[in-house]
Amino acid sequence: MNTDALKTPAVRFAITWEKGRVKDVSTTSSQINHFLDLIKMSRAYNTWVSYTEDLKVFFETILKSPEAITRADCLEFMKRQDQEGCSDATLNRRLAAVSSLFNELCLLDPEKYSQNPVYPRQPHRKLKRTGQSLYRKQSQPVPQIISENDLHSFFRTLTNWRDRTLILLMWISCLRISEAVRICFQDIECSRRSIHIPVAKGNHPRTVYMDKLTFSALNQYLDQERKHLFPQVPQIFLAFKGIARGTPLSVNAVQKMIKYNAEKCALSDLHAHLFRHTGITQLVQQGMSEPAIRNMVGHRNPDSLSRYVHLCDQFVEAEFERAQAAFTGLPWFEADEAGGVK
Repeated sequence: MNTDALKTPAVRFAITWEKGRVKDVSTTSSQINHFLDLIKMSRAYNTWVSYTEDLKVFFETILKSPEAITRADCLEFMKRQDQEGCSDATLNRRLAAVSSLFNELCLLDPEKYSQNPVYPRQPHRKLKRTGQSLYRKQSQPVPQIISENDLHSFFRTLTNWRDRTLILLMWISCLRISEAVRICFQDIECSRRSIHIPVAKGNHPRTVYMDKLTFSALNQYLDQERKHLFPQVPQIFLAFKGIARGTPLSVNAVQKMIKYNAEKCALSDLHAHLFRHTGITQLVQQGMSEPAIRNMVGHRNPDSLSRYVHLCDQFVEAEFERAQAAFTGLPWFEADEAGGVK
């Protein structure tokens, strides 16, 4: 018999839902309540929900209160996750939630929480001791991109300017889906074809830009579809049908739109983030400077673009030929007409 199944978790979670979204989270631990309140106020909604779910999994697996958690407990959690077939990426994400919790608790009560069991650090030492971290090493996945033919096929299924504009913003302007649906009229500066993104991943506001095609599609949407409807709603992209009519489009609604149209053109694996991956890859391949790309797409890590240069053979070949064009060849080699070397 599994004795753990008979035990009661030391920390219990109560999650309140409203209209398909998490409205409130409370637990039987004041420390975890403090941490989740902090995340809710300082981070994006999806981050707060993700931290909630990951901590819930941890404390339903390790039946202890935060002050009783040890490094051995974290190792036991890793073993249990392995047994359940959890991927390294998911395990690292859950460990990161636990680590962030203990980082905050160390600040609140350094005597009671003197060390982070997931990622202990030596006090007064600037260098990180990565060997003590429990995180699994992962190879950076190569981002998938959408071929030009598939992009054309998908766009032919879109029947309105709202949906076309949203896809262009995720592709050409490299927006995340959550950023695109939150765009308000006040965020757009027409003279520069720019969009201010006030709430972004990691809470780092930035400015992105539209090309002429995207800007034209946006104007077509505003002139032909949005018109003067629902002037009290500041968000640009709205639902026009059903009970949601007149309300801002949700991430879920856009995801369903993409899935519906992707199935119409036999692209069942297409999803929203592929448009952003494709856009970033194209910027890299067209030679836009890496600092400018990172600033526009909201990446802070200098190495973040390396995986986008997954460089198809044709791109590597073209870059090699471009680089070699600067050289005239070694003067002591002279190719004969048959292709040999004299």
